[in-house]
Amino acid sequence: MRKLPYARAAVATAGAFALIAAGSGTASAADTTLRLSRSGHTIGTMTHLDPDPDTFRVCDTRADGHGVTGKLYMYMAGWQLKETKQDGGDAGCGSFDYNVVPYAAKYLMKLCWNGPGDVCVTKEFTAD
Repeated sequence: MRKLPYARAAVATAGAFALIAAGSGTASAADTTLRLSRSGHTIGTMTHLDPDPDTFRVCDTRADGHGVTGKLYMYMAGWQLKETKQDGGDAGCGSFDYNVVPYAAKYLMKLCWNGPGDVCVTKEFTAD
């Protein structure tokens, strides 16, 4: 009858290790992509590539005569603009590097179409 308490202890220990392993995963911001759509078509993307240094890529994906603008904000007593990058009118994408500090702040990626109207998407993230 002593096997039951040992079995329960083994299950509890395995569960604790599983929680620790799950909590030590990659940053929640890892390789995040925003897709900006207009009239059912993707017109731009903004991607956060997590390896150091953190790289943010802004791409205009539609030849409509307008580009896109990607912005990175950090929240510390209010949203503060950290970087801005435009893309459009040429081959390839624009990019910038910004060191996202783990556990220090919240960040916000914002991608907007440079044409008429207010066509934007945003995504908040934290780096763990």
